[in-house]
Amino acid sequence: MVGHLRLAAAFLLAGLLTAAAQTSAPPSGLPPLPKVSDVRLYVINCGTIISHQPERFGLTREDVPDPDFSDPCFLVIHPKGILLFDTGLTDAQVGRPIYENRMGYEGQLKTTTLKGELANIGVTPAMITYLALSHSHWDHVGNANDYAGSTWLARKAEVDVMFAPNANAQIRKGYAALADAKTQYIEGDYDVFGDGKVVLLSTPGHTPGHQSLYVKLARTGGVVVSGDLYHYTAEKTLGRMPPREQSLETPASRKRIDEFLARTHSQLWMGHAIDWYQNAVKAPGWYD
Repeated sequence: MVGHLRLAAAFLLAGLLTAAAQTSAPPSGLPPLPKVSDVRLYVINCGTIISHQPERFGLTREDVPDPDFSDPCFLVIHPKGILLFDTGLTDAQVGRPIYENRMGYEGQLKTTTLKGELANIGVTPAMITYLALSHSHWDHVGNANDYAGSTWLARKAEVDVMFAPNANAQIRKGYAALADAKTQYIEGDYDVFGDGKVVLLSTPGHTPGHQSLYVKLARTGGVVVSGDLYHYTAEKTLGRMPPREQSLETPASRKRIDEFLARTHSQLWMGHAIDWYQNAVKAPGWYD
């Protein structure tokens, strides 16, 4: 009887170990990370912001057919490494009702996790070489802690705001781990991989260290991801901007980007503009 009990216990232990191994293993069926010969750019669903106040951006409700905001993140896979640009709304909001996920006058809708979206591409946080944030507002830094193991490409003017004594404590929770991250301070336009194909463009105004992302793609051509240099398409077509930014550096940054777009024959991608986002190729599809 004792022998039978020991044998049963051994089988039970083996079963538990097997189950644990299966639980900790990566999900099957995910595509392997591509070994790219050139640059790929992914548009990732990082949430939606429910907002009905276009007046804050110098616009009227009639100017904006859909006043809500998309809130994508962007992943660049380069032969020399991987860059994650922005981290969106926090993954903790997935499945929670809008009334629990309010930030001031705006609601936050989150249906998938950034980690899950990256997994569908075949990427884990540990694979990401560089993290860059367009700026430090809550809708761009929600999951930054998860990527603090990457090298953070940061601008001192923005870091000073993020870790100032009066920084919003609730928002700061989402990026607090960056205080201990490997940080590389950058200035001006920064060529991430040294070949001119992935460049962080200095576009201050919306925040002191705001930056946009330029990616030169073989088939798509040049793309500038604007961050919050623009929110709505109508801001550009009608020549409007948030009133508070008119006396800041935003006008100069917009002018500079217009000149850059013309010089490089690039497209402008306004991540927050739903009319742009709804037609974009979403991850796990990509642009090359």
